[in-house]
Amino acid sequence: MTSVRISAHMNGWSRICLSICLLVGYNLTAQSLDSAFSHIGVQNDMMGGSLVLFCENGVIASHEFGTADYGRGIAVTSDTKYRVASISKTVTAIAVMQLVDQGLIDLDENINTYLGYAVSNPHYTSDSITVRMLLSHTSSIIDGPTYSSFLSATYNSTPIPNLNALLQPAGAYYDATQFNQTIPGQYFNYANINYVILGTIVEAVSQLRFDVYCKQNISQPLGLDASFNVSDLQDLNELAVLYRKPGGVWTAQVDDYQGTPLPPGNTIGYLPGTNGGRFAPQGGFRCSAEDLSVLFLCLMNQGTWNGATLLSPAACLQMSSNQWSYNGVNGNPYFGLFRSWGLGMHRITSYPGNDVALSGSQQMFGHTGEAYGLVSDAYFDTIRKVGFVFVTNGVGMGYQSNNQSVFYTVEQDVFNAIEQFGQIDQCAATAGLNEPRRPSILYPNPCENTVFIGGRAPLHNEKLRVYGPEGRFIALVPYDAECECVDVSELKSGLYFLEVRNSLNRFVKE
Repeated sequence: MTSVRISAHMNGWSRICLSICLLVGYNLTAQSLDSAFSHIGVQNDMMGGSLVLFCENGVIASHEFGTADYGRGIAVTSDTKYRVASISKTVTAIAVMQLVDQGLIDLDENINTYLGYAVSNPHYTSDSITVRMLLSHTSSIIDGPTYSSFLSATYNSTPIPNLNALLQPAGAYYDATQFNQTIPGQYFNYANINYVILGTIVEAVSQLRFDVYCKQNISQPLGLDASFNVSDLQDLNELAVLYRKPGGVWTAQVDDYQGTPLPPGNTIGYLPGTNGGRFAPQGGFRCSAEDLSVLFLCLMNQGTWNGATLLSPAACLQMSSNQWSYNGVNGNPYFGLFRSWGLGMHRITSYPGNDVALSGSQQMFGHTGEAYGLVSDAYFDTIRKVGFVFVTNGVGMGYQSNNQSVFYTVEQDVFNAIEQFGQIDQCAATAGLNEPRRPSILYPNPCENTVFIGGRAPLHNEKLRVYGPEGRFIALVPYDAECECVDVSELKSGLYFLEVRNSLNRFVKE
């Protein structure tokens, strides 16, 4: 905590005011983000935590606080990995969208096509449940009364139960109340089971175990020491234990492995596509805050980071595009935290008293997480060109909220510190320095039948992809290298995005 010398000439009231300021907040004029984060840790009785800030061009600050493993006295470092809870859902969404990019998954296809058996809402049996609905939590499938017991069996039983034991009427874990009495696609209800199903679909389509797929196609290309399988981590001593503090005693909840490698458990002989829930696609990704920032930098930069491309720009656009927005009756907003959703991405709207994170941001994209005492946040703002990752492995005073935001007060403290001490204005000032993302110039715009491409135009004749404003693929249009133009006469009037050299470019057809 910053020490302050109090003048002997101060009157009693001034001393009282200063004492109150020191107790309820940090010094707003003489404190760095690092000391502010440490103060937040002390004031909130955090076991440990990590905070990373990034601009679109890279990480600008990284801070750590406290203890990763209380029992063994291991401090949090920049290499500390956490089970990041529901931020894992964004990783799962990336895996799905990679398969969409490859043409192996159709977002609007019935999930039965990929699972190989019938799944339907018993109240609306003729309505399809699609991959898009799972990603946006509008599938009408919820975490019902048997979800926990099914998940326990998934982690501990041999053989691992097939997912159809939960989803089909003849299954041992089936319960009709795990389906809302709402038409699939029309009502938002955040549910972990959606991502258990998505993990299974990734397995069925790729014919790889979910953890293996994500390691090979997400972690390794970006150079991350991160995985849905604890055994993949290079050093288990770097894995944070997650804690709660019942009765004033810090108590380990999960990941207290004491640095000892794990046996394979019930995964021996496992067939991909059986039940991807075994690898916790809904919450089991282990990753450091710095590595998590790399993953979100990739999303912020239209799917490419540091020479590695995970997704097409169109896939990134779809993930952040609006799939659902709260209108007062069309979903459960969870006290105002969830007011808009994309595909595996929470869309912060900064509605006063509800989903406010950074006070200077109108909209942010990312995900939050909470499980076993941990709270985590990873979000970025494409206008201010700033993003952050915050993770804590336990808060002794418990999680509280107030009327400023439905995010917990410890999260609000961190968000406020970022605004006050993070020097994040530099992000917008240095935006555009990442060469692969520099857009082309489309003209005239609006156009009638022909669009000319200036700046970073294609080098040869080829077909370019056109997408709608919500990120859906519309058409392939031929590019003429001689005139440096494309013919869009077949398109209807409206707003479109033209993909040129790995960048999406907006134009309007009159």
